[in-house]
Amino acid sequence: MAETIRRSVILFCCLLLIPIAGWAESIVFLNPGKSTEEFWVSVSRFMQSAASDLHVDLDILYAERDATKMVANARSVLERARQPDYLIVVNEKQVAPEILKMTAGSGIKVFLLLNSISAEQKQALESAGVSLSHLVGSLVPNNEDAGYRMAKALFNEAQRALPARPDGSRQLIAIAGDKATPASLEREAGLRRALAEHPEIQLTQIVYGEWNQQRAQAQTDILLTRYPEARLVWAANDLMAFGAIQAAEAKNLLPGKNILFAGLNNSRQAMQDRLSGRLSVLAAGHFTAGGWAVVMIHDVHAGKDLDKAGGRDRRDPLFAIIDARQAKQFIERFDDQRIPQVDFRQFSLVHAPKSRDYHFSLLPLLK
Repeated sequence: MAETIRRSVILFCCLLLIPIAGWAESIVFLNPGKSTEEFWVSVSRFMQSAASDLHVDLDILYAERDATKMVANARSVLERARQPDYLIVVNEKQVAPEILKMTAGSGIKVFLLLNSISAEQKQALESAGVSLSHLVGSLVPNNEDAGYRMAKALFNEAQRALPARPDGSRQLIAIAGDKATPASLEREAGLRRALAEHPEIQLTQIVYGEWNQQRAQAQTDILLTRYPEARLVWAANDLMAFGAIQAAEAKNLLPGKNILFAGLNNSRQAMQDRLSGRLSVLAAGHFTAGGWAVVMIHDVHAGKDLDKAGGRDRRDPLFAIIDARQAKQFIERFDDQRIPQVDFRQFSLVHAPKSRDYHFSLLPLLK
């Protein structure tokens, strides 16, 4: 009897250890944004939801938009007595190569999020003898696709809601982010691809708002004076769209009525403006990338081969064009301080073994 009890206890302890081993991965996210910044906080919250669902130990360190602090945060992780299994890094301000150098040989694996390293940066690291064997994957939203789809939706809405000029054309003002950031350049490239398909849309001028609301407002004020017949405005993010809307309203134009705006992001105001119609087109969804990164890391840790599931370096169409109903649904589900509740297991190759690839999207979460 005693031997039977002993074996039962051993078996019970072994069964307890099974899920613990499966939950063993620990992750530190080097968030480059500010701890009060709406977008970066939403990235963290969605990531926390995934970590909770998949029983992953997650720690988040904010760099407050300071590249030096981001590198310092990485160094502090390396100095911990108990280091994490994985580090999620955003190549914001081009700091990822430095962090990859620091972590090479440390035993910590790195996953790149939202902005990956360029081919030139990768080649420079390899030429310097830095092994990238600890770089396990990356997930970058398809910004070119977002810029293209925003423009197409804006042009279609213009055809439905606005009269054309006598020659059949419509004039467009474009406000890109900057001339260096990959996300900005790719969104602009998407806009230009859409313009090539719509010769009736005349691009009057493209300016660079530096992602700033006040700058975009001042620029739009000048451009609407210079091009008084322009009735379409494409902006690479929500803040620049808000600034452009303010400039239009100061000239007694009516957003959503006789001038149409397209913007991108998931802020509360963006969703409310889409719901009210002040924004005629809104793209959103890249805040979810952090949650999907946790899913991929969870699968890697469990031994899944990402190369057999669409590749370890992914460039996914994470953006969706949000209609008014979906904006309302988004506000109800995501726009507060609670962590959004999503069954992340349905997206994991471990928990959905019949899956052969990932299908990351915001839209199923807004049904």
